[in-house]
Amino acid sequence: MSNEKQSFVARLDGIAFAREHAEFWTFLKFTAVSVFSAAFELAAQLAALAAFKAAGISRLPDIFFFRFLAEHTELREGYTLAMVVYAFMASTAVGYTVGFFINRKSTFHADSNIALSTFLYVLLVVFTIFANSFVGPAIEGFLLRLGFLPEGLIPVLSKVLSMLATAVWVYPANRFIIHRKKKENT
Repeated sequence: MSNEKQSFVARLDGIAFAREHAEFWTFLKFTAVSVFSAAFELAAQLAALAAFKAAGISRLPDIFFFRFLAEHTELREGYTLAMVVYAFMASTAVGYTVGFFINRKSTFHADSNIALSTFLYVLLVVFTIFANSFVGPAIEGFLLRLGFLPEGLIPVLSKVLSMLATAVWVYPANRFIIHRKKKENT
C-alpha cells in the first residue's frame, strides 16, 4: 500500500482518533446519556404537573426561598407555584438518578468507592434540584411574559432550558469529582 493511501487509512482509524481525543469522546458520551435521561426527566415533569394539578397541590413550606419565588414568578392559568416547583424537583431527581447509573460505568468507567460517589452525587442532585426549582419557574415565568409562545410549549421549553443551564456545573462535577477512576487502563 502506498504511503498516501496508508496515511488516509490511518486518518480514518476511529480508535486512534478516540484515544487522541479521549476527553472529547467522554463529553460526547456524557451528552448522549444526558439527552437520554433528559427524556425521562421531561416525561416525569409533564406527568408530575398533570398529577399535581389533578390533586390540587397548592402548599409550599413557608421559607424565604419559596416566598421569593412566589413574589417573582408568573404562572399559567390553573397552576400553582407548588405544582411547578414540586414537578421540577421530582423530575430532576428522576433524570439524575437515571444518569448516575448509566454514566458511572458506561461513560466514566468509574472504579472509585460507590458509597462515596453516591453520597457526592446526592449532594450534587440536591443542589441541582433546588437550583433547578429556582431557575425553572423563573424561565417559565419569563417565557410566559413573552406572550407569543403556545401555552402547551412553555413547560417543555422551560424544562429543557433549565436542564441546559444546569449542565454548566453537572459535567465537571461528574467527571472530576463524583465518577473518578482510581486505576488507569493501559
